[in-house]
Amino acid sequence: MPEHSKKQMITRKSHFYIFLIIVSSLIFYSSSIVSERARYLDDLEDWSKGSVIIQIDANNSIKFKVLIAESNKERRQGLMHIEAMENDEGMLFIFDPGRNVSMWMRNTPMPLDMIFINKEGRIINIAKNTTPYSTKGISSGGIINWVLEINGGLSDRMNIKNGDLVSFNLIRDPDEE
Repeated sequence: MPEHSKKQMITRKSHFYIFLIIVSSLIFYSSSIVSERARYLDDLEDWSKGSVIIQIDANNSIKFKVLIAESNKERRQGLMHIEAMENDEGMLFIFDPGRNVSMWMRNTPMPLDMIFINKEGRIINIAKNTTPYSTKGISSGGIINWVLEINGGLSDRMNIKNGDLVSFNLIRDPDEE
């Protein structure tokens, strides 16, 4: 075989190996990103925890264990990619100072009820059974300090309504109460 053909063959082989290394690296990197996405609330280990109690009438209240989204990064992530929650779980978004808020369901695979709470701790609006994956804005309907996200349809089943009083217990581990 002529010397020129040997050099071309070696060059092709090295390009092929470089190509394989790049493709393998991309596959490994992309699969590691997907595997790191939280699918359940328990996967968000480093988030602050707490509890929210909604007083639905003089004798009855409902308690939720929540993860707390307080930083901009946490609020942006929210429940994205979370596939399921227990009926006593949710996420509490904190907005300080209070403001008009618009939420969305981008990359959120399950319907939610979004409960908007003002600075007095009163529910002023509930967006029920929001549409999974929607990027349509969901308005708070006024100035709020908190948004509680729970499973879609739960506010109707538990008789949660506008005007109900909400209290918060923001702690590191809700199981220590």
